[in-house]
Amino acid sequence: MADPTSATRGDSLPVFRFAASASERQVTSAARRHNDRANLVVFAEGLAARLPGSWAVVAQEHAAHSDQFPLAERIWDLGHVNWAFDQFVLPRDAVLTSDTSCELVVVDRPRRKREFLVAALQPSGSDVTDRVKAPDGIVVDADPARAASAVANRLLPRYEQAVHEARIEQVAMAVAASERVLAEWDAISDSLCDADHWPLDERYGLRQQQRDAEMWALFAPFLDHGPALVAHAEETLPFLDPEDRADGRWPYRLRVLREALEGGARVQADFEDVTGALLPDHPRAEAAFAKAVVERNAEGWHYSLTWMESGGALVEMARAERGLRGRLDGSQQSAQVQAARARSPHAIRQSVVTTAVSAAATAPGLLSHDRVRRSR
Repeated sequence: MADPTSATRGDSLPVFRFAASASERQVTSAARRHNDRANLVVFAEGLAARLPGSWAVVAQEHAAHSDQFPLAERIWDLGHVNWAFDQFVLPRDAVLTSDTSCELVVVDRPRRKREFLVAALQPSGSDVTDRVKAPDGIVVDADPARAASAVANRLLPRYEQAVHEARIEQVAMAVAASERVLAEWDAISDSLCDADHWPLDERYGLRQQQRDAEMWALFAPFLDHGPALVAHAEETLPFLDPEDRADGRWPYRLRVLREALEGGARVQADFEDVTGALLPDHPRAEAAFAKAVVERNAEGWHYSLTWMESGGALVEMARAERGLRGRLDGSQQSAQVQAARARSPHAIRQSVVTTAVSAAATAPGLLSHDRVRRSR
């Protein structure tokens, strides 16, 4: 922070002059230099217009070095872009958001006036991005058309794959957490009932409300991105091993998952209708909201339980898809190697030599003892 020094004006009122800190001098210097750079806002708008889908652009100038910190925490990159945010004062940025909630950030590339850095931002509501490979950003030229091609062909596929893997990891973690919730409920519910399994007192209902709330909290995030996970699994299903499909009952479990999402969405919509009609200043508004939450959780119990019971199918299918992709990549690499060898001049010469030697060794209609006799 700048150090204030006091001075006195003619009217005896103190006037503070601030000695610029090193950070502020760096920001000022960066701001002066970036005027000579390619226009980031124009570039970002041109890039957004050429990317697949519909994209919105929000640009921001950084008045201080600290202005870039919140964005730096969301950068999904372990390479060049992360290094730039960590080591340089970046005077501006532009965030591109797609109609599918994909978020990219564009910043100036340090020490390169005609280049930008484009990176993905971590998806909101996900805390498992450190468990998957980061879709590292890329360096692009200031030409929006060329940059759009690079982003669409290189960055976006990596980003979409990383998001999918993060969501699958989130499913696995939610399923495991739900098993703990249900185990705790099973362990305590019997102690709250009599010999005929009737609740002893209100403690049973209160503990049941806790169970419903915990299960809904695990299920609710998938109301947003669960449909995309199920749709991806349905598209992948025909390419997976038929025996695995049958053993895992994947087609049936996918239908169950979709029905759970649809039911959960209806419950959430009803909850929002009820709470949206509440008057904030009404003395009973808080109690009415709490009651609506309890009812939402209870009505959503069936759907949250169903999702957790069948959610493992998404994890199993993702694992099978990775195995399939690995085999396909191996086959493709083998084909590429064979094609490269076929085009290689050295391979062609070697093939000619091998063919000539083979022909000389086993000429048609000429036995080995005939060759020996003729050589004599």
